[in-house]
Amino acid sequence: MRPEVAIRLLGPGDETLVEAAAELFDHEPLPEQTRAFLASEREFLWLAIVKGQPVGFVSATSILHPDKRPHLFVNELATHEDHRRRGIATRLMRTVEQYGREHGLWPIWLAAEGNDAQAIAFYRSLSDIEERGAIVFEWE
Repeated sequence: MRPEVAIRLLGPGDETLVEAAAELFDHEPLPEQTRAFLASEREFLWLAIVKGQPVGFVSATSILHPDKRPHLFVNELATHEDHRRRGIATRLMRTVEQYGREHGLWPIWLAAEGNDAQAIAFYRSLSDIEERGAIVFEWE
């Protein structure tokens, strides 16, 4: 039997939970950025917890524009390798979807790296709308 997974939307005061989930992030969470992110009304971080331990997260940003409805951009989705293929990422994404619909933040969109076949297959399983041909530029 699989252990129960709790999904929690983090907010101010939850910095220690982000610290506990540090290995799930690409880089070590920065304390100042973590506090600002959790305090923002336009940034969202849901944490998946199993037996008191963080096992996954999804972060999203509410985007506003004068000629469009508010919508959500999914920044990042991660699941601990020991907890993959158990439906945690799907639950996290469905949580974002439900939150977006309930709060008028729709549509939801994200970008996946073109060479990440596993991620692309996963996102295709959740959405039947796929934009092709987008090119992303980055300034450092």
